[in-house]
Amino acid sequence: MNILKKYQDFKDEILSHPELNQHNKGSEHKWNEPKRLAGEEVMEMLLEDLELDFDIKLDESEQKYILFAGSSLVWHHTDNEFIYGGFKINGLWESLVLQSDFWKIDFSLAPDQKVPDDLKHFKKLNWFERQAWGDDERFGCFIREKGVFPPKIVFFDKNWYTEMDLSLEDYFEAMFATCAVKGWQYFYIDLDNNIPHLDKALEDMEKAVRLLPKIFPKRNFEYHRKQLIEIKTKLNK
Repeated sequence: MNILKKYQDFKDEILSHPELNQHNKGSEHKWNEPKRLAGEEVMEMLLEDLELDFDIKLDESEQKYILFAGSSLVWHHTDNEFIYGGFKINGLWESLVLQSDFWKIDFSLAPDQKVPDDLKHFKKLNWFERQAWGDDERFGCFIREKGVFPPKIVFFDKNWYTEMDLSLEDYFEAMFATCAVKGWQYFYIDLDNNIPHLDKALEDMEKAVRLLPKIFPKRNFEYHRKQLIEIKTKLNK
């Protein structure tokens, strides 16, 4: 199925769900449409900017990712337990070209403060997707490398990140498959006892496996259930 079709289907499923309250605290909209490009000329200008500023030439199949830009979705469900999900998509030019300082807050660095040598590897990161809830510090990021598209993808959680063995399309498909629930990326990375935030990650994964099948009974979450069992067995949790 086309990734744009999955994107539209996921949006429709969430917004039509009778038990979900999609209103996010501090957000005016439960769904923000992508920024629409005003005709072929605007698209052409954006493609030219990407080629000029990042030395990449997107082929026709890659141009679809521009159409995600600016969209966001939030949902939450409350029964005996509270659970939430959603996403916010950054612009492709913004996530590839602009310098990003979203990570500096985790190290108490001001936006204009000089970056210490041991943190300079974070400067290569820029986010293309994050949880739409403002208090969640998890991001899908590019490790930017001029002339390379798509760059390697990493999952950033607060002051730490790890590479994901996913293509850009795989990333979005995995996000839709888990209903963009909080912490969904942990189902798709290698976990060990040395990573930070492990207890919180396992807590979010357990909640997702327990509640998502009840909230979305027509969906299949068997992969996530098995993945959680394997991870807990591996980590002796």
